[in-house]
Order: sequence, then C-alpha cells, then structure tokens
Amino acid sequence: MAKNLHAHWIKTVDKIVRDGFNQGLNQHFTDNESLNGRIISLKSRNYVNFGSCSYLGLEQHPALIEGVVQAVQKYGTQFSSSRTYVAVGLYQQLETLLQEIFTQPVLVAASTTLGHLSALPTLIGDNDCILLDHQVHSSVQMAAQVPKARGVNVEVIRHNQMEQLEETIKKIKNKYDKIWYLADGVYSMYGDVAPLPELVRLLDTYEQLYLYIDDAHGMSWTGKNGKGYVRSQIEHHPKMVLAVSLNKAFASAGGALVFPNETFASQVKNCGSTMIFSGPIQPPMLGSAIASAKLHLCDRIETYQNELAELIDYTNQKIAEFNLPQVEINNSPIFFIPVGLVKPTQSFVGKVIEDGFFVNCAGFPATPMKQGGIRFTLTRHILKSDIDRLLERIAYHYPLVLKEYGFTQQDVAKNFNIPEFEVKQIKSKFLTVFPQAHSEPQLNVQFTRNLAEINAEEWDNLFATKGNFTYSSIQLFEQIFSSKENQPENQWDFFYFVVRDEHKNIVLATFYSCAKIKEDMLSPGAVSQKVEAIRAHDPDYLTTKAVMLGCPISEGEHLFLNRQHPYWKKALRLLIDQISNTVREYQASQVLLRDFSTNDDEELKNTMFELGFVQLPLLDACVMQDLSWQTHEEYIKRLGRKYRYNVKKEILAYESQFKVVVDSPMSDTEIRHSYELYCQVHQKGYEINVYRLPFAFFKAICRHPDYDMMRLYLKDDPLSLAEEKPVAVMFSFVSAGVYSALIVGLDYEYLTSHNTYKQILYQTVQRARQLQCNTLGLGYTAVLEKKKVGARPYPMCAYVQSLDQYSQAVLESIAL
Repeated sequence: MAKNLHAHWIKTVDKIVRDGFNQGLNQHFTDNESLNGRIISLKSRNYVNFGSCSYLGLEQHPALIEGVVQAVQKYGTQFSSSRTYVAVGLYQQLETLLQEIFTQPVLVAASTTLGHLSALPTLIGDNDCILLDHQVHSSVQMAAQVPKARGVNVEVIRHNQMEQLEETIKKIKNKYDKIWYLADGVYSMYGDVAPLPELVRLLDTYEQLYLYIDDAHGMSWTGKNGKGYVRSQIEHHPKMVLAVSLNKAFASAGGALVFPNETFASQVKNCGSTMIFSGPIQPPMLGSAIASAKLHLCDRIETYQNELAELIDYTNQKIAEFNLPQVEINNSPIFFIPVGLVKPTQSFVGKVIEDGFFVNCAGFPATPMKQGGIRFTLTRHILKSDIDRLLERIAYHYPLVLKEYGFTQQDVAKNFNIPEFEVKQIKSKFLTVFPQAHSEPQLNVQFTRNLAEINAEEWDNLFATKGNFTYSSIQLFEQIFSSKENQPENQWDFFYFVVRDEHKNIVLATFYSCAKIKEDMLSPGAVSQKVEAIRAHDPDYLTTKAVMLGCPISEGEHLFLNRQHPYWKKALRLLIDQISNTVREYQASQVLLRDFSTNDDEELKNTMFELGFVQLPLLDACVMQDLSWQTHEEYIKRLGRKYRYNVKKEILAYESQFKVVVDSPMSDTEIRHSYELYCQVHQKGYEINVYRLPFAFFKAICRHPDYDMMRLYLKDDPLSLAEEKPVAVMFSFVSAGVYSALIVGLDYEYLTSHNTYKQILYQTVQRARQLQCNTLGLGYTAVLEKKKVGARPYPMCAYVQSLDQYSQAVLESIAL
C-alpha cells in the first residue's frame, strides 16, 4: 500500500543527520595541531574523546609510526597495481604474520567491507542459502545482496535468536547445499556479542551450516595475540570464515579474511571481484600493519589488553554505582546507555558534549526509533578520572532530560525490556542552566474501552463526515469483532480517547484498536505476493499485533485535533502515552496512526517525529468533492476529454446489460453470494494486504441503515437474478452527505468481457449523486479507473512507529 518507501526513508534519515549536525553532534572535523588519542579539538574547544574505536590506542605507538616512516621511505606513497598482477612485498610479509596470529590461512583485503564483497559472492554457491542476523553489520548485508542478485535465497533471523536459527535450518537443510549464517562477533551499537558456544553446537549438529562472522569490533583487544573476541571464545571451526578489521584496535588499514582451509582462501584470492578490481593497501599503511602484527605476536599485547580490561571493569563498576542502565553488561569496550526517542537522545548527547566529553548519538536507523541512547567507547588513552567525570555528567543529566521530554526512568526500562532502575542523584559541579519549568496545562483525559461511556451526539458531531465510524457504526464493529468466537485476526480490542481542556472543550478525540495484522500490509504488492506464498505453509509468518488509529475496517480522518488550541501538542502527547501503555499491555510491535493528508504541515510532521513516528506515504485516496451536477450530460462534460471517451466506450456502452439493485433488502442467499465476490477480490488484493473479513460483518452491515449495498445483475442471464447471484457488488457507507465506497466484490469471469469493475465504479458515482451527497470517497487502489469516472487522487500518509526492526529487515530482503 505504501509507495516511494526508499525516497521517504532517505528523507527521514537525512533529517535526523541534519538535525544532529545542527546540534553539533556529528560530521565534525578536528582542529588539533596534533593528536594524542585522548583529546580532540572541535572548533577550538577540547573534548575527551569517548568516540574512538582504536581500543588499544596503538595508533600512537612508536613502532607503528616507525613502520609507516620506513615503508614510505623505502616504497613511496603508493604501489599502484591490482594484486592479481603484482603486489608490493609488504603484503606477503603481513599475511604471513597474520597467519601466525590466527594459525589459519589469511587473505588481506583493502578494507573489511571489500573483503566481504570478495568472500561472500565467491564462497556462496547458487544452491546455497544465506541467513542474516538482522543486526549484522551493514557492510555484510550489502555484500549479501551480490549473491542474492543471481538468485541465492536470503532470509533474516532475529538478532541472536538461536532457536529461530535452528528451526529455520531444520526446515531448509535438505533444500540447499550450504546454509550460511552471517553475524557479527561484537555488535557495534549495543556492544553485545554473538552466542558463540551455541553457534558451535549448531555447526557440529548440521552438516550444511557454515558461519561467516565479522569480528571487526572484537579484533586485538582480547584473545591470544589479539586474535579477537570470536577466537578468544572458540577455536576456528572447520566451517567458519572469520572477517576482521586491521583498522580499529589493530590501528592500521585494511581488513583480513581468516579461512578454515586453503581451498577457500585460494578461491577468494583468485576469484573475488575486489581482489582483482580494487586497489591495494598502500605501502605506508602496510608498514604500520606489519608493525602492529609484530606487536600482537609479542608479550606486550597482553599488557595492553589487561590495561584496557581494567578500564572496562572500572567503567562497569562506576555505571553500577551510579545505577545507570545498560542494554547489556559485558566486557567489550563499547558502552550504550539507553534513552529512547531521537529528540531526547540528541538533547542528552548534546548536553554531555557541551560538558566536554565527545560521545556518540546512537539512534534511528542504527537502532529502533524508541531505542536510541548514548554510545561511548574506551581506549587505553582514557583515564579513570575521565570515566568518573563522564559518568557523573551522564548521571546528572539523565533524569533531567527524561523529565524535560516527559519520560520517566520506568518508561526507559519498559521500552528496552530491562529491569527498572533509578539513577543516583548527582548535584551539579558545573553551572548548567535549564529552562524554567512552566506550569502544566490542565487537560482532562477520558480513556475507556466501553463505547457506552462516550457521548454519542458529541461523537457524531465530530466524526459523522469523516469516515465510516459514526457511533452506531462502531457499535456494529464492536458487536462483530469483539467476539472471541472469531478467528484471532478478527478479534479486535477497541479504545476511546478524548481530551478536554479546563472549560470542557474537546482538544482531541479518537478511537483506536489493537488487532493482529500482516506486517507486509503496507508493502508493495509484489512483496506481499511472495510473503503469501510462505504463509501458505506458515500462516503466522510476519504477523504481529498492532495498535492503530481506527480499526482495520475503518477509513477516513480518525483523529480530531483542534490545532488552534494552545495545548494541542500536549493532548497529542497524552494520546501517544496511552497508546504506548496499550502496546505494552498487548505486547504489540507496531503503532500505525492513519489516515492523514500529505501536505506541507511541517509542524505536525515534526511533532510526530519528536514523538517517535516516521511519516510513511500511503496510496492516494480517490475522492470526488463536488457532486452538484443536475443532469447526466453535465456530469459527462465535467470529465476530461480523454475520460469522456473512456466512459462512453468502456462503461456506457455496457450499461444496458446490467440491472442495478440498491433499495431492496438483501436475502441471506444474496449476501452470501455477494460475500463470495468480495472473497474473489480479496484473494488478489496484494496492494493492501489485510486479513479477510468474516461473513458476519457483511451480514451485519446489510442490516444497518447507514450502509448502502449496490448489486449488478446481468440482464441476459435470467439465472443471475433468480439465484440472487450478482456479478458485482459495492458495499458503501452513507453519513451526513458523505458517500464512502468501502468494499467491492467482483465475479472475475465477467471482469473483462463486461467491464464490471468500471461499471460498478460509475454506478457508485451515480448512486452518490442520487442520494444528494456532497462528497464521494472511492478508496485507495485503481487510481486510473477512478479518475476516469471523475475522482481526484489525494496523497495520504500514516505515522508509523515500529518497536522492532526485524520485520522491516525481512521485508527489505524479500523486496531486493
């Protein structure tokens, strides 16, 4: 249903980065005359650098510096040739030293990313399968797209979920020659690690399973001779390929691939595209890499590792003393203090940077929208006194920033699914000025799950012209979809939310629901078609509970928001807070606020973004705003010249073949046949991929006074009328001069021969005019056909908040 997703994603990320840049959080240039590893100068101000990945601080080591000097003096600044033809002899020396470190065949690449781009397409065969941990590094995901482009199947596994991984292996092990699981050793955002012992068990159990693991952030700071986190925990498995970085803690340039055998190493060296067509590491950095490798092979590396380990232990101890939260506590030099949404996270990071500590803002899209935080790293250059002062400032700002943005520490614990905590109170040793707190606006909230507690007249005054959710229509929804006898996808929970000011004026009103949805509901039709093929044998694949404005069958403007009221933003925040409570109560993973007109309302867009919602474009809504023609000829004249021709040729030429029935009551038989026509359309309706509605709903709306049912019968088929079998049906809702066409049913046998879909659209237009309606809504799909009968497309959007990026990663892997 959604369109232009990539372009919209780019705009969202661009906005986040630009906002961070404007707040001084990213894209800096140092202006130090020289660097010492501990202090960086930005715009002539010094900061303690807690953002470096050179964990062992070897970039300042005299041996590495001397390695650069000697190499550049002997070999110059570059040796420009593909390694396929000839490489400077330093390459051979470096690979020999790395093989001594890893005791396995090693191939050096110009970068870890370029190593992935050689190894994965070469080693993964056409009849292999790729399983991606959904948090594996972006460079690995990018490289996996190369074999996928030639037809290799790629699937996504939830982060570190070994049970899901094993179940997937069991399902597909007889289908593929090899199953490649792609993961990181140490993950770069939260600093968490791969479950290596469990991976070894799986490798030993399943012959087809192979492991490709990127230990870029684990290299050097742990393991014998600095061979990294992965090799510090497990031996090199015969079915494991290890990628490491020669940057970061190794403090040089390039990457390295460590293979289980010479065959794999030879294949990648001879056939890997970036081994052939990419430039080499240049002599100066090869010189530093050789010096680093020699350092790794001597006893001093263990001393450096122990010094860093002491700082890591000290940091964990101090974090515990301040009672600061962590997503995961381990012994890596990457630390993550959870905060939440983008805006408070950016504000928090900005305050810490202003205090003199350069830390990283970790947020969307690197983390889920509501799971951003402060990321900082340790190097050997850092002093314990630096750690003391940093954590003191974090502890000082933490509760104040949360309060400033209306959150509590309990909210953070719930959002990150970590134990509740209360940060130790710190008295400021710095002069820090916060804005004076203003008195909170007096807003009164009415929240109920019982529609009877809502004033019916008041509700209809707000929503009678906005969609098919008048008071009595919602009563019908509740009657049908609150039944526990329904299938799970047709069991919905309803919630009503009204905010009034101190004078009892309504500031905000809406209803929302919690229901099981298909997570590809807003995906392109081609993606949904592939997902449905999987659901044929796994019905719950990519399904979840979602909280949405309105309910799955409602259409229209679900949110009344008095934008002229001075406290409308506060009212909106109250709604989002309540929805968040519902999300936690029902363990939903997605929030969908719909349906909004896409316009230039930047204030609403920015407010939604600050509340953690990303704008997502939907299909255009097709609407006729003026039905005031007096004659059929006048209606035809209103159409464009091209469309007049289409209507005459494709619709009016067939009109005499149909009997149109609208006023007579529908028998149970006729309702049943009409429902079957709806099922035919639903089966092909991938553009908006939703669950099929139950027959009971159709039976109920056919008895409801505000619903209008139009049926088309073929005049030349007497059995059609006698057996009450229409060839097309339109279920619509009529209220306060607005005619909303909701659901169409078609007999596809007559779709082309009689143009039944075009005919029922045309007859719907005439029916709306007959009932003297002012506005006609024709829904979202088939825009061209609806334009032909006079509708105009209006861009629409939703505001979406996903609490888990796994499903999006899966859908992207299917789409690519």
